Amino acid sequence: MAVAAGVVPGAEGAEAPLEVMLAEALEANRRLSELAGGLAEENAWLRARDAERDAEFERMRADLAVLQRMLFGRSSEKASPEPPGGDPAGGGDDGGASKGVKRGPGARAGRRDYSRLPRVEVTWDFPGGGYCCPECGEPFSPLGSHLSGEQLDWQVTVRVVAHCRRRYKRACGCRVPATVMAPGPPKAIGKGLFANGFIAMLLTERFAAGRSMNSLVTGLSRQGAEISAATLAGTCGQAGGLLEPLAGAIAVRNRESWHLHADEATWRVFAPRDGSGPAKWWLWVFIGADTVCFVMDPSRSGQVLARHAGIDAETGQLTADSDGGPRSLVISSDFYAVYQSAGNRADGLVSLYCWAHVRRHFVRAGDASPVQLKYWTQGWLELIRALYAAHDGLMAAWQENAAPSSREKEAAAARLEGACRGWDNAITAVDEARKRQARAPGLQEPAKKALATLDREWDGLIAHRDYPMISLDNDRAERTIRGPVVTRKNAGGSRNGDSARSAAAIWTVTATAQMAGLNIITYLTAYLDECGRNAGKPLAGPALERFLPWNANPEDLATWAQPPPTG
Repeated sequence: MAVAAGVVPGAEGAEAPLEVMLAEALEANRRLSELAGGLAEENAWLRARDAERDAEFERMRADLAVLQRMLFGRSSEKASPEPPGGDPAGGGDDGGASKGVKRGPGARAGRRDYSRLPRVEVTWDFPGGGYCCPECGEPFSPLGSHLSGEQLDWQVTVRVVAHCRRRYKRACGCRVPATVMAPGPPKAIGKGLFANGFIAMLLTERFAAGRSMNSLVTGLSRQGAEISAATLAGTCGQAGGLLEPLAGAIAVRNRESWHLHADEATWRVFAPRDGSGPAKWWLWVFIGADTVCFVMDPSRSGQVLARHAGIDAETGQLTADSDGGPRSLVISSDFYAVYQSAGNRADGLVSLYCWAHVRRHFVRAGDASPVQLKYWTQGWLELIRALYAAHDGLMAAWQENAAPSSREKEAAAARLEGACRGWDNAITAVDEARKRQARAPGLQEPAKKALATLDREWDGLIAHRDYPMISLDNDRAERTIRGPVVTRKNAGGSRNGDSARSAAAIWTVTATAQMAGLNIITYLTAYLDECGRNAGKPLAGPALERFLPWNANPEDLATWAQPPPTG
């Protein structure tokens, strides 16, 4: 068969030009190219999506590791990881304490002195008394006694005290009452069932020890006293009303402090007045030089801080001092936005942020990526440990320089100057490390977050140099609020808003008494006795001033520091 040039027979014998076939092939090739390009774009999108999923998975894994550490792990302030290089003698995370230091039971060189406790002698003898010779039956003669040792005994006694008041009859003819009766015991709650000592013990166990009402009812029933939870709750409410003036006076002095440790925690109110319960309230704590004030409020906003710290709600400035002059205030806190906002707006208000919180961010970063960030975390913990050591030296030098003798004045000033240089060197090392690592490529995401937190709060962290008398952390407030948090875990919360605020007032009194070194039971018993002498009414005026720890005379303070009498 002859074929003409440029002509190809078709499928049905028809001739198709070569140009048409080439055009069809090119079109097919173009379509294949577009399809390949689309597949490549889809493949790139899938790879990007997989990368995003891997990054999100890493973030979730890091968050899970941090949450597991927070929920099940030891406190980062108590942990002692092995230092770089595996040196067993290296300092731990507890401020440089050696691992070889013995802790726990048996660590103390000798037993404490318990000679102040009541002592009871118990004599032991053979059954029937005396001893006879096992051979002839001749009785042995007494040879005195042998002291085999002393033990501590713990007895809880719930007893009924019957108060018998002596009566006397007139024997003369004078115009006076024919009979008289001795005064009875002072009863803080006039027709109440419980003695003042019982009420003081109830408040101590309920609020200072954090026991729930069910636990108290069960404990009393073990001692044979069947008392309902409603009766105990009513007694706590009445006693809280008697303590309100005392708590109010403590709050007034607390507001006048030039420095406050502040913190807050959630609190549950089951039946608030508006009927929208259960509701989440907030318990705030403010710690001054000699007072502790708890504030219960439905809000966590800055209004609570403004009311207590004396910040004008409209201008955001500190209110004038009692003499009308400008006022200054220093607040040690965590990084909560309320404290940051107040410090940024109010002139004369200085915010000192907690270095322990910063340290936890670096510890959690190491927990989130233990393989890649192990030595990075250890390096940062060493820097923070060195900063704490420098601050300890600065605080000691400042205390020595506060009131030195004329002979030691120059030496104390030189030590203070050296301590300031030590602090500057330590904080400079931290500053250089954070700036250098922030520019470093390839840093893990948890480490970036920790560095970002350090950078964001830097101004409030370095401000500690000007206040060497204040600790670097806010642990004091966290430890103080831990007691109410234990109560919240055991009891769940408060029935209503009134009982919640009453609990805050009682905590204010008990925590301030503890700060003054007083025995809470003895102190509350004495206060309730005085309320009983005041016809069961709250104290006021000089009678109230006597029970303010900063105003009390040394004799009362010494008495209130002793445990309650037994027997």
